[in-house]
Amino acid sequence: MIPEEIARRERLNLIRAHELNPYPAESHRTKLAIEVIDGFADLEKTGESFFLCGRIRAIRKHGGLTFLELEDGSGKIQIVVRRDDIGIEPYDFFHTSADVGDFFEVMGTAYRTNRGEESVLISNIHMLGKSLLPLPEKFHGLQDTEKRYRYRYLDLLANPEVKDLAILRSKIVAAIRSFLETEGFLEVETPILQPMAGGANARPFKTRHHTLHHDFYLRIAPELYLKRLLVGGFEKIYEYARCFRNEGISQQHNPEFTQIELYWAYATIEDLMAHLERLLAFVQERISGQKVMFTFPLPRHSYHDLILEHAKIDIDEYQTEESLKKAIEDIGLKTEGIIGIGDLLDHLYKERVRPHLLEPQFVTDYPTALKPLAKARENPRYSSCAQLLIGGVEVWNAFNELNDPVEQEERFREQEVLRERGSEDAQQIDHVFLKALKHGMPPAAGYGLGIDRLVMILSGAENLKEVILFPTLKPNHESEEHEEGDV
Repeated sequence: MIPEEIARRERLNLIRAHELNPYPAESHRTKLAIEVIDGFADLEKTGESFFLCGRIRAIRKHGGLTFLELEDGSGKIQIVVRRDDIGIEPYDFFHTSADVGDFFEVMGTAYRTNRGEESVLISNIHMLGKSLLPLPEKFHGLQDTEKRYRYRYLDLLANPEVKDLAILRSKIVAAIRSFLETEGFLEVETPILQPMAGGANARPFKTRHHTLHHDFYLRIAPELYLKRLLVGGFEKIYEYARCFRNEGISQQHNPEFTQIELYWAYATIEDLMAHLERLLAFVQERISGQKVMFTFPLPRHSYHDLILEHAKIDIDEYQTEESLKKAIEDIGLKTEGIIGIGDLLDHLYKERVRPHLLEPQFVTDYPTALKPLAKARENPRYSSCAQLLIGGVEVWNAFNELNDPVEQEERFREQEVLRERGSEDAQQIDHVFLKALKHGMPPAAGYGLGIDRLVMILSGAENLKEVILFPTLKPNHESEEHEEGDV
């Protein structure tokens, strides 16, 4: 226990010794700080009393006069405590028992100091919650990146821009939901805990259900369940979906992430690209202060042409895995441990092409080997799909959905072969989904929109962890938890 906590515990014991409850359940707030600030002139004129509740962020004592900075969810306001108003004993007790970081309820009136500062002159002060550990230092704040993410609650207190990012994210999500509602899409929910990991090529998190004696997976995507809803008669649906992929952590990846996945019966990939442009325009109009501005229509480039331009490889010339692997190695890329034509192409694209795609643009016609759930073009080597990239980051992935159950089963079996060869990302055969598909699914197009990445890009953040309130981190050792009070 650090010395500061010991001292605060002593003050806590003092409060209880006076038979006062330092953690009462009730409060009587009638106004927010911002309401007092905005309506100060009227409050000053009427002399109306009101209650404020919040955290004390600063205490400055000048003899029988004390200035407090009180902060609530709407902002900060200055509180003036006069010994002559509340009495000598309560005044002295406040200074004996209170610390910066404590929560208080104050009753007071609008008051202008001798310097003309708009403040609240109180007649009563009441503790709502005693803090036992100090807040980050006022001037040094919380700067260590690891501690900022691990102790996000302190990061929010020390760095107001972090709270601004969280508010921006909420506004972006609200704008997207509003747009989708106006476009006639219904929000639905599907299982997060699934008996089979499917819907995307990724390594899943696995767990055990002890009552059912069966392994389950945290979903890597809601796709196969949403498509079952298309089979069941829904035509325009989406899910605001938390997904999980057992992969590495980077500036653009978090194992737990959020996406909007949407399906639209009787629509095509062209419809979806136009839809996304309308969505981005809507968000751009609703949200101020974003760092990336879009100009429509967005440019489009094919996967084949981009690899030819940046890697100088015509992928149409390589029909086998062995020949493609050699071509990739000939330009200096390692291919050890990469299994299958799809993963080889993905490796080539991510290493030699994607870093050049800085301006917002659609990349179309990815190889079918990369899209086992997408319809193929007339040339079966390529799928009817598109991705939106911004600053070299994939934000949106869409395609015409494969609704042929026979071909889908063949694609799943190809994936199974890759799994047997050692690919941990290849998909499993989902027989329940295939059975649903055999009952008939309408032609449809669908997409996944990465919320974390979109917010990161629109806000100008350089790391995905900045826009996730509690990003995935390596667990702390239990003994290190006590360092929290030192930040």
